[in-house]
This record gives sequence, C-alpha cells and structure tokens, in this order.
Amino acid sequence: MRTKSVQPSREDILAHYKEKGFAVIPNALSAEELDYLNQLVEASLQQHPDQWHQPQSGAVGTVSLLQTHPLDMDRFIRHPVTFPLVQEVLLGEARFAQFDFRDVSPDLASSSEMHFHRDISYYGTMGGKIYDPDNPYISTYTCVIYYLSDVHDCCPAFCLVPNSHTYDSLDDAKAKLGNAYEEIPIRGQAGTAVLYNITTYHTRKGGREGCTHGRRTMHNYHSRASSYPLTNWATVPEVLALSDDHETRLFYSQWTPNQIKFARENYTQPIPSYYPVQMIK
Repeated sequence: MRTKSVQPSREDILAHYKEKGFAVIPNALSAEELDYLNQLVEASLQQHPDQWHQPQSGAVGTVSLLQTHPLDMDRFIRHPVTFPLVQEVLLGEARFAQFDFRDVSPDLASSSEMHFHRDISYYGTMGGKIYDPDNPYISTYTCVIYYLSDVHDCCPAFCLVPNSHTYDSLDDAKAKLGNAYEEIPIRGQAGTAVLYNITTYHTRKGGREGCTHGRRTMHNYHSRASSYPLTNWATVPEVLALSDDHETRLFYSQWTPNQIKFARENYTQPIPSYYPVQMIK
C-alpha cells in the first residue's frame, strides 16, 4: 500500500539540490500513473522483448516506448511535478536528451551492482563543459530517475556521492571531501523520484541475496540549450520534434547528426531548413 510521505516544498527540494547536487521527491508519480507505466512496461517486456537490450549489470532496458507512445511519454518527460524543478536547475533552458526504462528482475537483483561512474556528454569528451560553475545549481545536464516499484532495503538502489562532480575520480573525491564523503543509497516507495546532476558520481547498488522484488525505473535526462547534446543516439518522434506547439518543438530541438539522419529517413513532413540535413550523410 502506498503511504503518503511528507512532501518537501519546492524551495526545500531546490535548496537540497543546490547544496548536495541531488534531491529526493516522494510521491512524484500518482498511483494511477504508476499503474499505467507498469502495465505498459509489462506489455512491452512480454510482447516486444526484442526492443529491450540484453542484461547489463543485471538490468534490461528500452528506449522504444517514446517511439511507440510519444504523446503519453511526453507528459512524463515534462511531468508537472518534476519538470518545473528541472527548468529551474537548468536555468529555463531544458532540452530533451534521453528517455528510457530499465528493469531488474528478482533473480538478477543480487548481481545488479554497477561501478561508480558519472555521465559525461558524448560531445563533452571533445571539450564541452561537464558542469557549470556559473550556474548556482552547477548543472549542464540533469536527470530524473523515477522508481516504478518499491525499493526496499534488500533491493537494488540508486546511490550517489554528494558534491563529487568536480573530482577526476572517486578516489580523488574520497581524499578531498574527507569526512564529508558519503555514499547515499536512495530507497523509497514506487513513485519516488530522484533529481540529480549527472556528473555526480553515482551507481546502482546491487540487491541482497534472496531479494524477491527486483527494481523497475524510468530515466529522464535533460540537457541545456547552451550545452552540447548529451548523446548522439537518442531520437525523437516526428509528432514531438515537428509539433505545431512552439514550446514542444523548442524542447525537442537539440538535434544531433543521428537525429537529423533519423528525421530525414522517417519523417513525413519537410525538415525545417535550420537543421543542416544536407551535411549529414
């Protein structure tokens, strides 16, 4: 049964993010939204297993639901509870970057541990900023992870090291943060969301032997208009990228070479001239 946790205020959430590089938002998704998403995932796992990648550190994943249910997924990508927070953290410049679902089955829960890492833009490896010291929230990219299942003490859990975004390695963070160094696993009931700066060191802690729950999550990444795109593989359906609604079209406007290729090969409408279609082979 879902219990109603004390809901932090917008101000408290943003203050915690500003101080620690992340914030936990209980009850970000309603029971009805959770039912819808879990039914969608279950149907996809059963009917279209080919659209899910093979287990990686115990988790399977898919990006296909954005393509098959674009308008429904858009209302979760720009969710009314979390998207205003994303916009605040990214200084009103939020752009779509990546959206996917991941599932750890109970039998793989205890072998689902990942190594600590941080997410750096594909383009950031070529000189782009990985965090912004001039932004009070330090973020050039941010992500919201939603728990679609309850995360108990025995379950795999998202875990991060607050304020580790400036360090070249986890060992460097341990040495320089000293007593402030923490590894914080986030647990909570289904519907909990974690908003975090993706260049913070983070991982998935594996579950305990005998865990019967597993874990299911939805991952929603955003970049800024003034940042490089996060990846060169995420693609956006035509109904969103060429929407008649200006704000929708703007949000999905951070096109990459792969997105341009995808649009040229799949869209029915003419591609706007400001996307350099002829430059992409």
